[in-house]
Amino acid sequence: MDAIFKYFNDFTKLSLESRELISSHLEFDMVKKNDLLWKVGQRCTKIYFIESGIVRLFFYNESGEENTVHFVTSNKFITDIDSLNTKVPSSVSCVAVTECRVVILNQSALEKFNKDVFEWHELIRKITEKSLFEKIKIRERVFQKEATERYLSFLEHFPGIANTVQARHIASYLGISQFTLSHIKKNIQI
Repeated sequence: MDAIFKYFNDFTKLSLESRELISSHLEFDMVKKNDLLWKVGQRCTKIYFIESGIVRLFFYNESGEENTVHFVTSNKFITDIDSLNTKVPSSVSCVAVTECRVVILNQSALEKFNKDVFEWHELIRKITEKSLFEKIKIRERVFQKEATERYLSFLEHFPGIANTVQARHIASYLGISQFTLSHIKKNIQI
């Protein structure tokens, strides 16, 4: 639980009262490798804080193949904000790539925080802004380059993931074939 409040403190100082209220509504879970946090077509009704582990967001293309759109690592939040806020089905699935320890904020807790935690709106706004800025920065640095530079940027932004995540998921994220990724890995190890 300390990790989530340490993360919150990077954005705003919570009063003791707010901290206690939030603490009393947090849920904790261990998510097994390959288990879904939510899947495409279902509403996402929770926000997850990844205390440890890696999750992957993906969708299925017209051919039924998985396309990886993002990875989320320890000490970050993950949700489908559109599905959560507008109550529409999610367009992506979220799967645990490794075993994950998560803190869960469910819909009723979020409603309570919106109503009773003075700092909540500002905190969520700052977290959302930072998350969106980071995602845009990653996409600019990774996807506006040739394949080898994309992979090197991926390694910079997601250290440690390359040895944990299946190559096909990394290749999908980078928009290249597994063959190309294998060739790139071989060439940069020289």
